[in-house]
Amino acid sequence: MNNLINNIQGWVHNGYAGNHLMGISDTDVAVGQSSGVVTASAIVQFNKASVTPSLITMQEAPSGSINVSFPEWSKVAASSVTENSAGAEGADTAATDLTSVANSVEVLRKSITAQVTDLVAHGSSDAYLVQSGQVLGNAVAAKFDKDVCAAFDNFATVKGTATDGLKFLDIMDALASLEANDAPRPYSAVLHPLQMYGSFGLSNEFGISAQQGSNGAFNGGHASAVGDQFMGAGFVTSIAGINFFTSPQVLANSDTHKGGIFASTAIGAGVVNMSGGSFIEVNTERNELGASTILACNGYYAITELVDLHGVEITTETSTA
Repeated sequence: MNNLINNIQGWVHNGYAGNHLMGISDTDVAVGQSSGVVTASAIVQFNKASVTPSLITMQEAPSGSINVSFPEWSKVAASSVTENSAGAEGADTAATDLTSVANSVEVLRKSITAQVTDLVAHGSSDAYLVQSGQVLGNAVAAKFDKDVCAAFDNFATVKGTATDGLKFLDIMDALASLEANDAPRPYSAVLHPLQMYGSFGLSNEFGISAQQGSNGAFNGGHASAVGDQFMGAGFVTSIAGINFFTSPQVLANSDTHKGGIFASTAIGAGVVNMSGGSFIEVNTERNELGASTILACNGYYAITELVDLHGVEITTETSTA
């Protein structure tokens, strides 16, 4: 059964419906009889995945190649524009050097396999192989998020500290840095859930009083659209034009986490299109000697930093442990 889930890419990219929903959270799939015993429902556990693919620059490798190049052209300052004086409009303009650097990556395989015995498959009335394939595909999608989040730690610009929770001023400092370096909008923030919520999270900025290093920017005495958004929904999806996302794949270091605020030009992913725009494929292989089916999930991609100054690392304390 080749390409068991040939539409998995649509699931990978569209599963993260909104800023705070899981990629797939179906915990009531059919009737589970995986061990030959009827249960109320099959519970399938998934990682929160596919947060980052739509936020970065994705580029497919050309046919016949596994390498992807991201040309990066140097910025030309406004001072390089010649202002011709009156009566000299026809004067020659000095040539300006244009330079570019190719950020090239080689796409490699990320893989995970599982084995399902015939007795397990035949003893199940739910779509056991399909669900198993989804679990493996979800794991590869989570690995993609983890690799993207690891790239945040390479940004030269860092805001926040390892001894304070996330502050509104940290976000504004990051925004100022991106704007000053001509990073194109839209901007995205990918933070660990503990950086958004909990004792050291951004949610402290909406409390009645400041704590854990926050400055109470949106506390009860400072009514605002952002504060109303938080009070009404319990979370914030956008501040100052920055779209906020959370991922448990954000890099952890002791009692700190390192998220990022960035433009799509900060990070690139070279991918191989396996079919239908998918860089993830799930295939099966029959093992007659073992009376089982082997599921193999492969993800073909490579992550690279593109324009360093178009991203800002957000380092914050998330625990007193």
